[in-house]
Amino acid sequence: MARKKAAHRETPTPLTGLVAFRLIHLADTISRAATLVFEKQFGLNNSELRAMIALRDMQPLTIAQLSRAGHIDKAWVSRSVASLLDRGLVSREAHPTDQRMALIRLTPTGLDLTRTFEPVAHARQKRLLAGLSQRDAFRVIDLLQKNADQLLKEP
Repeated sequence: MARKKAAHRETPTPLTGLVAFRLIHLADTISRAATLVFEKQFGLNNSELRAMIALRDMQPLTIAQLSRAGHIDKAWVSRSVASLLDRGLVSREAHPTDQRMALIRLTPTGLDLTRTFEPVAHARQKRLLAGLSQRDAFRVIDLLQKNADQLLKEP
């Protein structure tokens, strides 16, 4: 006697269960947790922190380049750079070919500060990745980024 397969209906995932929603929540949680540490220990908000990290790896940068490299809203970059300038952590210099732009770079004091907070950042990443290898995490993140980029190209 042949068994009839019961019709299997998949219950749709609630919108709060979508990967994009969960990733946004995760990013917000990581950002808020970073604020608790980096503002308290180093006096840096998240935009300032991301700006300094981007500048450490790629400097000098214009405000627009810094915005893209640090994934920071352009208005926030301007505010962050102003704050970092006031504290002597970055410097601003004239762009050699475009008078409308300035180049931003870390000062020696700013570079020293990045060296001070680097071990803290690595320790926090180790805690975040507990139970997951960095390689596996990056593989998933890279694949999601590739797929998200494709969504931008073909909405």
